[in-house]
Order: sequence, then structure tokens, then C-alpha cells
Amino acid sequence: LIAIVRQVVVDFINMDIEDKYPIEWETNEALTVCPVNADKDLLKRAVSNLIQNSINHNEQGCKIYIKVLDDDADCAVIVSDDGVGATDELIEKLNKTPHYMLCDENTTEQRHGLGLLIVKQIVSAHNGTTTIEHSSYGGFSVKFTLPIQK
Repeated sequence: LIAIVRQVVVDFINMDIEDKYPIEWETNEALTVCPVNADKDLLKRAVSNLIQNSINHNEQGCKIYIKVLDDDADCAVIVSDDGVGATDELIEKLNKTPHYMLCDENTTEQRHGLGLLIVKQIVSAHNGTTTIEHSSYGGFSVKFTLPIQK
């Protein structure tokens, strides 16, 4: 999982010519492997969607923080930013609404949530969980957790 996340981060760093969206890698350097049984391309898509969300919702720019953590049972990826964030109500709605019900006929709703919908679907398909919350940096944060492959 670490190699996949690192590759996505490098791709985004290379695209940010104006340095409007600097990315901070906060993963402990001692953590070099976090084995999960998952589709590499789908995980890249999930991480890309989360980084792209920070970019899309912070036109003035923001710093993006990426962290991979592990414990005995799970690997977690946390994508946070110091941008505008979201209201408590929106965060609660994004967390409580099943991923298959996030989009409705309202185009505004679809614009705000389709990337997260896809992330939730990918993580759910790999027996993982997704948590959306306020970032400790003042913006928005999404954490997804996948079971470690034994």
C-alpha cells in the first residue's frame, strides 16, 4: 500500500508546477511495507480522488498531508488538508449516507461527493472502512482503512 500511495503522491507533486498544492509526506520512514490484498489501480484511483478533492475544493491553494499507518490488523491512509474544510452537517452526511445513496438528481450534490462516493465504493469492495472528518490542520480529512494481508 505504501508504494502505491507514494507513486500517486509523486505524480501529483510533478503536476503542481505553481506549488499551489504542496504535499507533505507524513508517513513514518520506518514503515516501508503495508501489505493489503487489493487492486492496485483501484487504490491509486481512491488516493488520487482524495488528493484531487483537496485541489478542487481549495481554489486558493492548500497544503495536503498524506500519512500511511499500520497496526496489527489494518493499514490506514489519511489524506488531510489545511483548506476551507466542510461543515459539521456535510461531514456527518458524508459519513452516514451509504455510498450508493450519496448522489441524487441534484447536480450540486453530485459535484460534491462523486469522488468520495468512488473512494467509499473502492474501500468497501476491499472490506475496508472510510471515515470523513475535520482535519487537525483546519481543513478536510479522509481516512480509509484496509485489512492487512496475513
